Amino acid sequence: MSEGVRRVIGIDPGLAATGYGIIEGDTRRAEVIAYGAIRTRPRWTRAERLHHIHEQVGALIEEHRPHELAIEEPYVAKNARSALAIGEARAAVQIAAAGHATPVFEYPPATIKASVAGHGAASKEQVQAMVTLQLGLAEAPTPLDAADALAIALTRLAEVDFEARLAGSGSTP
Repeated sequence: MSEGVRRVIGIDPGLAATGYGIIEGDTRRAEVIAYGAIRTRPRWTRAERLHHIHEQVGALIEEHRPHELAIEEPYVAKNARSALAIGEARAAVQIAAAGHATPVFEYPPATIKASVAGHGAASKEQVQAMVTLQLGLAEAPTPLDAADALAIALTRLAEVDFEARLAGSGSTP
């Protein structure tokens, strides 16, 4: 990798499906390395599902060696049970990252949507369309969990670019 190029893995955590997207880029362009979803089976115990997420994220980190991991921050869901499951999936991901000494950066859903689609209330389909456009993909990434994960990775790359510009201008945040 050349100087200034970052490899970021974005994660959209979920107990049934955890989306992932790995991109590499600099201030001018980003390229998709891999994307998809880690799926668990409903018949598995919660512990087995979380272990599977942890193991698969660890394997992705080992294979692709990202500089950092970006993950969606928790949000207040209408369903407390869903919020708890997402929180547990986030923990499994963060433990995998810590086990590989990969820094973790967290972003609220509205920040991710605004960064990629221009407004914080964008639909999943709008985010998917903008990710497709920004990454120059021939077709939209599926499932939507993977498109969201790519959006999270793009948000991190945009923040790295912004921080570099601030550092270069001599300004402090």
